[in-house]
Amino acid sequence: MRPHRLRVTAFGAFGGTVEVSFDDLACSGLFLLHGETGAGKTTLLDAIGFALYGRVPGERGKARRLRSDHAAPGTTTEVQLEATLGGRRMRITRRPEQERAKLRGAGTTTEQAKILLEELGGGSWRAVSTRMGEADAEIADLMGMSADQFFQVVLLPQGEFARFLHADAGDRAKLLQRLFGTDRFRQVEDWLAERRRTTARAVEAAEGDVRALAARVAQAAGTEVPAEEPVSARWADQLAAAAAAEAAASASQVAGYRRDLDQALDLQSETARLADRQRRRQSALRTGDQLAQAEAGQQARRGELAAAARAAEVAPALAEAERTDAALARARAGEDEARAAAAATAGPMTGTAAPGASAAALREAAQQHLARSGRLEALASVSRQADDEGRAAVTARTAATTLAARIDAARSEAAVRRQQRPELSRERDQAADAGQRLPSVQAEADRHRRAADDAGALVKALADRTRQERAYVDAKLEAAELVAETTRLREARIDGMRAELAATLVHGAPCPVCGSLDHPELCELRGERVTREQEEAADAEAAVAVERAEVIGAKLGAADERVGYLSARLEQAGFIGAVDRAEAARLHATARDLAAQARKLAGAAEQLADAQANLDALDVAIADAEKRLVELTEQREAELRQAADAQQRSAVHRESLLAQLDGHPDLETALAAVRAAADALAAAADAADATARATADASRAAGLAVRAAADAGFNGLDAVRQALRDTAWRSAADQAIRQHEASARAVAELLADPDLDVALDPPADVTGAQVTVEAASKAHDDAVAASDRATHKAEQLADLAPQLSSRLAGLEPLAATAAEARRLADLAAGGGANTLKMTLSSFVLAARLVEVAAAASERLLKMTSGRYSLVHTDARRGAGRSGLGLLACDGWTGVDRDTSTLSGGETFLASLALALGLAGVVTAEAGGTRIEALFVDEGFGSLDEDTLEEVMTVLDGLREGGRLVGIVSHVAELRQRIPAQIRVRKGQAGSHLTVRTQVS
Repeated sequence: MRPHRLRVTAFGAFGGTVEVSFDDLACSGLFLLHGETGAGKTTLLDAIGFALYGRVPGERGKARRLRSDHAAPGTTTEVQLEATLGGRRMRITRRPEQERAKLRGAGTTTEQAKILLEELGGGSWRAVSTRMGEADAEIADLMGMSADQFFQVVLLPQGEFARFLHADAGDRAKLLQRLFGTDRFRQVEDWLAERRRTTARAVEAAEGDVRALAARVAQAAGTEVPAEEPVSARWADQLAAAAAAEAAASASQVAGYRRDLDQALDLQSETARLADRQRRRQSALRTGDQLAQAEAGQQARRGELAAAARAAEVAPALAEAERTDAALARARAGEDEARAAAAATAGPMTGTAAPGASAAALREAAQQHLARSGRLEALASVSRQADDEGRAAVTARTAATTLAARIDAARSEAAVRRQQRPELSRERDQAADAGQRLPSVQAEADRHRRAADDAGALVKALADRTRQERAYVDAKLEAAELVAETTRLREARIDGMRAELAATLVHGAPCPVCGSLDHPELCELRGERVTREQEEAADAEAAVAVERAEVIGAKLGAADERVGYLSARLEQAGFIGAVDRAEAARLHATARDLAAQARKLAGAAEQLADAQANLDALDVAIADAEKRLVELTEQREAELRQAADAQQRSAVHRESLLAQLDGHPDLETALAAVRAAADALAAAADAADATARATADASRAAGLAVRAAADAGFNGLDAVRQALRDTAWRSAADQAIRQHEASARAVAELLADPDLDVALDPPADVTGAQVTVEAASKAHDDAVAASDRATHKAEQLADLAPQLSSRLAGLEPLAATAAEARRLADLAAGGGANTLKMTLSSFVLAARLVEVAAAASERLLKMTSGRYSLVHTDARRGAGRSGLGLLACDGWTGVDRDTSTLSGGETFLASLALALGLAGVVTAEAGGTRIEALFVDEGFGSLDEDTLEEVMTVLDGLREGGRLVGIVSHVAELRQRIPAQIRVRKGQAGSHLTVRTQVS
């Protein structure tokens, strides 16, 4: 891995965008990264790790706060790294998950993490992947090492390796396991331990089965389990043979008791049959007596059932009579209600709505009211004449009032004209003066008016240009995002098409695209499937956004031209200076004042020509006013006379009309009352007709019901109602009668059976026979139980004895396998025959540590002038396990010292050597991936000048092969030694940096 360029935006300590070209620094091979504490030196190293692996090392990665607190709200956090990975020139652009402003509406939204992986080829960058998982996998393959390995071997954290020197075996094991991936050896340890537990449980289960079988054998035999462990198979075989002999003896005793029980059962059967015949005869006699007693009730039920059957035939006619009676009652109630309504609306005019009035009389009264309605409608012309005369009177009075107002106005006008003569002379003089001043004032007013209009338009144009500028920037950003989304969807759709094509390929069948029969790398769909409609919709939306941005850009250009044009007009008019709303308002006010003054002068000048004519015509006007007063007075008196005549005629017409309305206040009310009475009388007539029809229907239905009752043998309809029964009752009564008759026949047939011709006295001795059977049965059951117990015991022992022998034979190989598994698991766990007390994984890590110590010693010997080297030791420290110890070998004294006894400077040298050695070993472990960049973090301040020179010599040697080495340090002397430098400075708006590639 060799970095070429790093660009960081809104990341960590950097609020804006900073960029570092490592190719410029590579000229010297060694560069210094320095700056104030907290300025962001480590942020640059974190940015490299974030670009490659999507996270930063150590505790900083747990906080998940990558966005700079100094960043502006609209600035997107982004890291871009150009580097050569696995011989390929790649560019990685990565954004973390972050909050951003919504594109539409207010508030913020969470933007998911994004990545763009590109490769340089043919002089241009080609996108390799935009999917997070796919890009990460590609980068990991090119790097050849995990993130933890990269953070240890490229970004060398000196403080962590100092802790590694002084750590115990457990802490060292954690770091080495993370770097060298020895989980498979831990899995072997776990597998062996689990194997030990599994085989031990199998032996324990087998021994439990043996003990359980021995207990079952002892339980079946009724004896105790022998004290020997485990029991022998011979003991169970002997118990089984004894149980078989006992079972044979018990079987012969059961046969004798069976014969006695059969004789007792035969006697009991005969006694029980006699008792049953006696019981059945007694029951038949008792049932016959009960049926004879119930015969009278059954006879009454037969009569009631016959009457109910006849009443059921009359029921339809009876129901129809009752229905027509109910209909007649409803018709009479409706008629009474209609007659009451007719009486209320018709009033005392007629008595036709009385209860005795016929339907014809009611209809005749309704016709009379309709005729009355026609006569009232004929009076509408009289009402109209009265209204017309009233309106004429009102019009004449209104005209008289208007004439009176005109008379007052004419009198006032004459008085005013007489007072105007002195004023007209003064106005003529003022008009002459105004005519002389008008041209200059009018010209100044026009100049200020045009300037005010231009200034107001300029203020609006400036505001419009500002709005268009903001809208243009927003539109361009939105268009760029939509174009990028369209590109992503197009690529996703192409991937989907490739995946669909790959899904149809069959080995040996030709590809429809290239025709090949081999399909070595089939594409698989990753992520969502994108349809043509989605792509076209996104493309259309992007096109609309681009077109909208172009339209807004055109509007912005027009706004710029408008501002320039208005500014030039103001300058030509003599108004030079900044124009804002206040200045525009001031110009408008001045223009209004000058315009008002010009209008005033123009008005005065216009009156000059008329002033003299007005004076000459004033006397004539006064005379005309007096003449008009006389004419208006005569007209007013004529209108008053006309109003009085019209009012009198209107009164005569209204008196004639009221005399014909029967007391109603107006014609409309009278017409409504007469029409309502006619409708009510017609409704009463209809109700009377309905009552008559209902009466006829009820009479006819009642006659039919009476005839049907007589035909069925009933004396009236009340008798029918009393005899009526529902269908369920009739069915139940018929069933009861049939059952009674059937029972009587059955009893007679039963008593006639010869089998029941038996004496009832003496009764059969069932109890004595039962006692005999019970005694014989108990003796037989006891014998059978004893035989069953003996047989069961013999069968159990015959089954359990072979099982016990088999389990004993299978226990031996299980115990041998468990012993072997226990020995291997103890050995891998550092116990048993393991004299080093080292686990398998610790042994592997110890081998790796030996390699690391050897590689570190090569550099430590150079840095300490051949004095110190590092060696591995498997000696235990305290009660801990052995295998991961480190000692510092002092070549001057020949003493191997614990690393904790090294001084601060010596500890730094040892840590640096250990870090460099570990980097080399991990690189080799990762498949020889070439690391062409190395960053060493802090610790140089603890070295003296000579030692620093030695360390620099070692670091300078790391540049062999074109490797780039970066040193992160505060030491001032290093700034003099290393010309290529990156200096980071912090500020309130965030940090920034400067790059120096040579001595200035």
